Amino acid sequence: MRDEDDLVFHKTCTLLEPFNVRNVTLSRDTDIAGDLEIDSVAVLDLIMEVEDDYRISIPMNMLSDIRTIGDLVQTIHKQARGA
Repeated sequence: MRDEDDLVFHKTCTLLEPFNVRNVTLSRDTDIAGDLEIDSVAVLDLIMEVEDDYRISIPMNMLSDIRTIGDLVQTIHKQARGA
């Protein structure tokens, strides 16, 4: 699972590149809104890209639980498993 987790993390970081205008070093602890200073509209754009890329759906009620890149990676895994 670790290799798969690393792949999802790196792919997620790649998806975040256009939003990382401050060139923050990305880690699992990076706060998506706070550290990257992206607004809610950009977060929704990111989520749509993730959903398209992974062919998953992330319910709106789960968005408040996604604060860091690590949270997003966990959510991707959870939704991909159909949990």
